[in-house]
Amino acid sequence: MEALYENRVPKMTPRHSKAWYIRRSVVKSLSGWFFVAPAVLLMMVFTFYPIVNSVISAFMNNYAAMDKTYQLSIGFENFAKVITNKTGVPANFVVCLDNTLFFAFVSVPVSTILALLISVALNSIKRLQKAYQTVLFLPYLTNAIAMGAVFLTFFQIVGTRRNIETVGLVNNFLSWFGIKAVDWQGIGNTWGNRFIIIVYEIWAGLPFKILILFSALQNVNKQYYDAAKVDGASKATTLWRITVPLISPMLSYLLITGLMGGLKAYSAIVGIFGQNMGPAGTYEMGTMVGYIYACIEKGSTGYAAAGSLILFAIIMVFTAINLFISKKKVHY
Repeated sequence: MEALYENRVPKMTPRHSKAWYIRRSVVKSLSGWFFVAPAVLLMMVFTFYPIVNSVISAFMNNYAAMDKTYQLSIGFENFAKVITNKTGVPANFVVCLDNTLFFAFVSVPVSTILALLISVALNSIKRLQKAYQTVLFLPYLTNAIAMGAVFLTFFQIVGTRRNIETVGLVNNFLSWFGIKAVDWQGIGNTWGNRFIIIVYEIWAGLPFKILILFSALQNVNKQYYDAAKVDGASKATTLWRITVPLISPMLSYLLITGLMGGLKAYSAIVGIFGQNMGPAGTYEMGTMVGYIYACIEKGSTGYAAAGSLILFAIIMVFTAINLFISKKKVHY
């Protein structure tokens, strides 16, 4: 043991003093920090500082970054005005919160279930499997705002040409069953507008979920399926009793990250309805992130910071609930 220790400790030579070896060991221990210092510096400037500044701004009553005559006053007035919708912002906080929760809690579970079924189907298809994966993954590589604008044309009523109404793909499909064209984007047609966004969110969320779940299915031990066949288990029983428990960590991951992303929905709504997030600029389909941007555009930085903290708290609460449930339902 002593011989091993002697080999690890550099021997003193007349050329080098004890202080030289101390400096050398310090430099070696700090060399890792030198490599990560640029990344840490960027995170401090562009991540940590904005977070701290937002928290401070949220509690500065009526704070506006461009207002040079602002008088410092600490309190919860920003939160109270945001919740009671007394900010003077065209977007309504309650409507935006309701839309955000609805979009997240409908699109995320539905897209996850569909991704699971599609992944299982892909896993059983050997021919053209790579081609199907590529086609299904394409929406993930496309710009959300551009695809939102294109997606809107599927539901719109373009106009009339030679006294014949020109409709989008969805209304054209409904006409085959004798159903009159629906004005999905009409002002006041809340559920029609929501339906457009939900369908888009589900479609846009499928590629990443399919990729993750398909990869998870590749690692499932095939012996479980062989045992299920011997026992005469049906495909549905095999799916819900074997496949789902074995890939439950990935399902939990997708639900948590999907819920976090759903609660921050913004680009899809802007791509479909424009910057004012609603038909004719009504903010009828506004989300929490859209509300925050509306406050910033009006110069009400304090209200935007308060809205950001409220959204952060909502995400943290639902994430904690999801993690708590995952401890009991997820099998590692």
